[in-house]
Amino acid sequence: MKKGLKKLIGGMLAFTLLLGTMLVPGRNADAAQETLLNTYGSLFGYSGTCINLNQLRDAATLAHVKTQYNSITLENEMKPDALLGYSPNLITQDTAKSLGYYVPSSCKETYLPKLNFGTLDEALKICYENGLSMRAHTLVWHSQTPDWFFRVGYSTNYGYVSAEQMNARMEYYIKSVMNHVYTSPYGKVVYAWDVVNEYLHATNSGWQRIYGSVNTSPEFVKRAFQYAYDCISYFGLTDSVGLFYNDFNTYMEVNDVISMIRYINSDRKICNGVGMQSHLGTTFPSVEYYTNALKSFVNAGLEVQITELDVVNKGSVDQANYMYDLMTNILSVKRNGGNITGLTIWGISDNVTWIKGETPLLFSTLGNAKYVYYRVLDAYRDAGYSAGTSGGSSSGSSTVLSDGWYYIKNINAQKYLQVDGNRGGNGVNVVIGTGSGVAGQKWYLTNMGDGCITLKNGHGYMLDVQYGEKNAGTNIQTYSANGADAQKFKLMGTSTFGVYGIATKVTNNSKALDVYNWGTSDGVNVCQWDYYGAENQLWKFEPCGN
Repeated sequence: MKKGLKKLIGGMLAFTLLLGTMLVPGRNADAAQETLLNTYGSLFGYSGTCINLNQLRDAATLAHVKTQYNSITLENEMKPDALLGYSPNLITQDTAKSLGYYVPSSCKETYLPKLNFGTLDEALKICYENGLSMRAHTLVWHSQTPDWFFRVGYSTNYGYVSAEQMNARMEYYIKSVMNHVYTSPYGKVVYAWDVVNEYLHATNSGWQRIYGSVNTSPEFVKRAFQYAYDCISYFGLTDSVGLFYNDFNTYMEVNDVISMIRYINSDRKICNGVGMQSHLGTTFPSVEYYTNALKSFVNAGLEVQITELDVVNKGSVDQANYMYDLMTNILSVKRNGGNITGLTIWGISDNVTWIKGETPLLFSTLGNAKYVYYRVLDAYRDAGYSAGTSGGSSSGSSTVLSDGWYYIKNINAQKYLQVDGNRGGNGVNVVIGTGSGVAGQKWYLTNMGDGCITLKNGHGYMLDVQYGEKNAGTNIQTYSANGADAQKFKLMGTSTFGVYGIATKVTNNSKALDVYNWGTSDGVNVCQWDYYGAENQLWKFEPCGN
């Protein structure tokens, strides 16, 4: 233990010298309770991430999302090619109407494309059942819209249709999609739509071939917003659902964006504002350049949602410094009255980012926060804000995990807390082992209401400090439930949600579960040792079934 501790202290000192103010396990309780959700989500209303359906289906990913975000944007599943399909599946007008599609009176075509709603429906249901909202992305886009959608007979063998015919197709598509969402029992999770995406950067798409070159008064773009507004008006959602123009490099085209939205709203306000995609790099744009654009949008009376934030960087500290300065300025604009209503990070973690070979996000892998994550939270606190009540509490609430079944993985060994030999009984040693999903690796967490928890394994026996002793090195075992302090523990918060020290009540939380001598092999014993937040004392709680 002394050898391991010496190495740890040396490493921690070097790490602290390198990263300066980085928060580590054991930082103050208020900071340990902060998340993106109860800080930026509380202030802006929405803290979001980009995700796909497979990730939403994964219990561990979903659990992580719910700790940091209250909003998701589907990565591809709501884009036109996903709903229209890569090749047309044509149905009659009568069939379309029977499916609940909106067929405008201007539509004179006998056959119309069937829309693929299965994936979207599943995502809506998951969001609804897990308290998540959704930004709908996107309806009209020059990219990822199949070329056949613009062609005569929906066939690439023929030329492009007229503007009048395309207007009818666009109305059919926009209103059918939105109608499907808001007639769904789960549709109320959708609070914003990217009605038109990246028009000012469109080149040589079907939209341009039919409607002409890019300009700041595009009639079809205004028409798209009118169709979307008609739909939310019909459902009585104009006060609760926002319609946005979304684009990248908005800091380079500030005047064009403002001019176009003013044109869209020239008759009445049907576009709420701009989605600033914010795919940034620490070398460009400068924080000041970005901030000036943000100020211009809010000064023009536009609502702003930061929709696709990631930052390409030259390293951990470079990214963290840039993001700290950026968030500080964004918070300043908000404090001064800027109508900023959402912050969406474009991805769960670096290992699944869309920018291959880069590390632009706040987590390296699922649940493993980077230095930049802490600095983003520092910016919030340094701006004078404190964590709100949405999704967490700054008061150090003792209930940090919900009651339920968990696998408990040691951070250092990457092995799981288990009973030796997968046996039930009194006095059975607790050790670490390779994940196998057996009953002896499953633990039911129960919050006792006094800041303590109990952990009962799949065989029905409680995690227990042997004889209730207070000495360092005391064995951890299982024993029948008896309500004693030896079977009560406290989760010691770290800067990564889901990762905790497990302190023992019998020592007044001064000692915690420790993998003996930093062992990493199957069968290494778990004991009680002075708690100092080392990785052999940190445990990740992974939700699992009974």
